Amino acid sequence: MTARGSLWLPLLVLLLLAALSFWIERSVQTLPGGNATGETDPEGIMENFDALRTDQTGRPQYRLSAKKLRHYTGSKRTELESPHFVLLEPDSSEISATSRLATVSPDGNEVDLRGDVKILRAAGAGQPALTMQTARLIVFPERKLLRSPGAVDVRDATLHLRAGAMEYNAVQRLIKLTGRVQARYISGRNERHENM
Repeated sequence: MTARGSLWLPLLVLLLLAALSFWIERSVQTLPGGNATGETDPEGIMENFDALRTDQTGRPQYRLSAKKLRHYTGSKRTELESPHFVLLEPDSSEISATSRLATVSPDGNEVDLRGDVKILRAAGAGQPALTMQTARLIVFPERKLLRSPGAVDVRDATLHLRAGAMEYNAVQRLIKLTGRVQARYISGRNERHENM
């Protein structure tokens, strides 16, 4: 009889350890509405954030500011509220973009502006001021490239363009419109409307 009892004792201890492990796992899980990576609460919050990027000689390249910045360590995600991005090119017109929200990639090479995005290229060097509106704009600051993957509305003093997508190369000062493009040329009283 004692031989049988000695077989049940290790099994009972093992069962007790399994139950204890299960209880510990349940007690340390996150609360409802949270997640295991801690993404519900940002690690850092900054209000009235303003950053200026310069090149190796100290000349300003671009400025990024926001009403509020939230940084999440787990995913290395950065969120901006009411962001304002300004591309500062010494040889060309200043380009600025605003939106309701934005995210910045972990390496800082991509700024994704979302919600009522407005872009302004200031007048200069024989070019009139240019405005663009879209729902989303992806900015690649180091490459000086702006890309809108969705519908975009482009206007200056003599043109009104609509397109399915847009890419703007600030170095070449070149706008590439794709998708269904509509153009309206305005010259004094004469107005011409074209579908492309």
